[in-house]
Amino acid sequence: MLVHLCNNSLYYTLMTEQCPKTCNRCTDGTTTALACRDFVDYKTGVSNCPQMVAYCKNSLYLQLMKEQCPKTCGYCQ
Repeated sequence: MLVHLCNNSLYYTLMTEQCPKTCNRCTDGTTTALACRDFVDYKTGVSNCPQMVAYCKNSLYLQLMKEQCPKTCGYCQ
């Protein structure tokens, strides 16, 4: 897991946005909103989820897509 990056000054903001549960930074009312974001590649600042949409319902990639691309795949509550 990436928990070791939670308090790293270079990754603090990214980890707070992308991994609030892992970093224990969820707060009431924001958990759903934060969880309903597609993962953004920290190197490019862009999500590749739109290009991967065909994998949303593929059983081999279902769990990964739920975690990485919930907005694109329509898994948001």
